[in-house]
Amino acid sequence: MKRVLKSIAIAAGILLVVVLSRPTPFSLVLGGAIVFIGEAFRVWAGGHLIRNKELTTSGPYAHLRDPLYLGRLLLIVGFCVMGWGYSWVILLPGLAVFFFNYMPRKYRKEMARLESLFGEEYKRYSSYASSLVPRLKPYPYAKQKPWRFDLFWNENREQYFVIGEIALSLVLLGRYWYR
Repeated sequence: MKRVLKSIAIAAGILLVVVLSRPTPFSLVLGGAIVFIGEAFRVWAGGHLIRNKELTTSGPYAHLRDPLYLGRLLLIVGFCVMGWGYSWVILLPGLAVFFFNYMPRKYRKEMARLESLFGEEYKRYSSYASSLVPRLKPYPYAKQKPWRFDLFWNENREQYFVIGEIALSLVLLGRYWYR
C-alpha cells in the first residue's frame, strides 16, 4: 500500500510540474544541465553498484555514499528549473519530502542493513564518505572496478529512469514550443 501511495504522489508531483510549467529557453538549458548532471551520477553509480554482495566503493562511491540519491536530488531540482513558471511551487515541498522523509527513512534502513552486512568495513567507509556531498579525494580503500553495463541495465535497472527523464524533458520542451 505504501508503495502505491508513493507512486501516486510522485506521479502527481510530476503532473503538477508539467501543468504549472512555463519554460523559457534559459530555464530549459539550465534545468537540462542540472538534470544531465543528476542522471550522469545515476548512470555512473548504476554501473558500479552491487547490492548486498559487497560494499561498493568504486566509481562515484569512492567519493560519496549515496550517488543515486544525489542524482535524484539533482533531478528534482533540474526538472523544476526546466519547468520554471509555477513549477517552483512544487520544488519546496519536493525538497522537504526529500530531506525530511525520504533521506532519513532511507538512511535509517540502509545504514542498519549495510552495517549488518559489512560491519566494520562499512563503518570505516561511512565515516569517510558523506551522503550527498562528494569528496574530491577518493576513499583510501576504494576498490578499483570498471563501470559495468550489466549492473546498470540488469541489476539496477537504471534504463527506466533514463527513459522517464527523456520523456519528461520532451514534455517540458513541448510545453515551451506549443504554448
